Amino acid sequence: MANGLPTDDLRAAVEAGVIDAAQAEKLRAMRQGTAAPSPAPLGSDGEPAVLADEERFRFLNGFNDVFLTIGVLLVAAAFLAATSTSLFGISFVATFAFAAATFWVLSEILVGRLRAVLPGMVLSLLFVAFAASAVVVQLHWDNFKSSHWDVASELVFWRNPTLIFGLPALIAALVYYIRFRLPFALALIAFFGYAVVSKSLFNIGIGPSFAAFGYGLVVLAVALYYDTRDTKRVTRFSDCAFWLHLVAAALIVSPMILFIKESTNGAATSAVVLLTVLLLGLFALAIDRRALLVASLAYFCGAVYDLLSGGVELPHSGGIPPSFTLTLALVGGFVLILGVFWHPLRNRLLPILQATPIGPYLPQARQ
Repeated sequence: MANGLPTDDLRAAVEAGVIDAAQAEKLRAMRQGTAAPSPAPLGSDGEPAVLADEERFRFLNGFNDVFLTIGVLLVAAAFLAATSTSLFGISFVATFAFAAATFWVLSEILVGRLRAVLPGMVLSLLFVAFAASAVVVQLHWDNFKSSHWDVASELVFWRNPTLIFGLPALIAALVYYIRFRLPFALALIAFFGYAVVSKSLFNIGIGPSFAAFGYGLVVLAVALYYDTRDTKRVTRFSDCAFWLHLVAAALIVSPMILFIKESTNGAATSAVVLLTVLLLGLFALAIDRRALLVASLAYFCGAVYDLLSGGVELPHSGGIPPSFTLTLALVGGFVLILGVFWHPLRNRLLPILQATPIGPYLPQARQ
């Protein structure tokens, strides 16, 4: 019966593709005993959607998500403790594998059935980490049980971002996303994909900065593709794009600023950095994503400080120079003003962009 259908069932039906968001909205209206649709449109999760050009960052359905996450972390701590001992006679590799299987089963319950977001994010990280670790330890068990192996060599091994750990982690993240369609898992795929690609490119003579910048552009293109599939920002595609924008921003901005610093000197460097941040700001306004701006704020602060201080480095001891205090105040004010007037600025920029071929793919303006 429609008016007896619980909200959780509506959400699950939308996620599974049985009904679309509009149909779920009508069913909810019927359950409430009114023919009019609910004032707020529903998103892909069956919940009221955010405004069309707002960035979604939903990671909590309620405090129960926090409660569940604490339980997940305690289980993870138990497995970590078990790896340091031969608990119940279980081998080192089997402990990792059993942990990964446990986190998969928990994901079936908490993510697949309850649609818990924050526990899902933690479970995806734990599953990928333990599954990849099980593969790595199994392939290199002879080295791990060697009498010459010590703590220093262990740290070097795990900190080496090569195909050794990156490839099984990438495969585990792909499997997790295919099964649960958790948007956060796309960030894991992008991250470990970079670990694999950067190592492969380094082996053929391509430096890490060029690899990061090129890979970041690819991730940004995928994020923009997800954005074009949901210009109203009400479906799961918007969540997918959000996480990919975060990864892309981290990979693009740092190599870009590094290249600027290597090719310019003195005040010219600060001027070019400021111009770059301005262009990134215009791009961020156009696509209504703030990740690129957030990733560039540290460099923005550095450029403003260099201009105000005349290129004098920040002292490591003594008092804080007035130019540094002024830099923090100016950049903080800039961020606040941009955040408050974000939508009015977009409303002025969009008419110009809508006359271009990319206009139909941009998020709608909020009136």
